[in-house]
Amino acid sequence: MAAESQFRTKSGGTVLFGRRLLTCPVCGWVHYAMTPEEKEAGDRLPERYQFTAAERLMYESSFRQCLRCESPAADFRIAGERDLARAHGHLVTPVYVEPEAGMN
Repeated sequence: MAAESQFRTKSGGTVLFGRRLLTCPVCGWVHYAMTPEEKEAGDRLPERYQFTAAERLMYESSFRQCLRCESPAADFRIAGERDLARAHGHLVTPVYVEPEAGMN
């Protein structure tokens, strides 16, 4: 199973398909890279809900760091087989990274 193809649940169902899976180098948490379309859709929420500047900053930064330990997403690497095996049983969360990120 390649880190860029799919992630399967314990019951065998596909959760993600065609996604770049990334791992936090600090805590090992697995994330999936958001598409530009997902990021664009998310960018409309702060406007819709009239976030303050501080709320907008918090919202945007939440997609640029590890959900578990808050390490910067720019430091993530492509998830390997061992990372994916550890990810079974936990939520694989979204992160927004530049297209070349995760290649470390």
